[in-house]
Amino acid sequence: MMGEQFYMTQAESCARAAEAAPLANQRDTLLRSRAVWLGLAAREQGNKAARAERERIRTEEQDHVR
Repeated sequence: MMGEQFYMTQAESCARAAEAAPLANQRDTLLRSRAVWLGLAAREQGNKAARAERERIRTEEQDHVR
């Protein structure tokens, strides 16, 4: 599993490469890749938030049992 920071770094790399790309089809491909990397970063962020929420709920349930 890759981290959110890795995905963001890849997205930034694609954006820089797209700016420097001499051909429109290269730019389009790089910008689509950037969008995918950003989507992966957002998904990872959502997964982290959901995991933290599950842990919070589990901790609360354990505290109520004691």
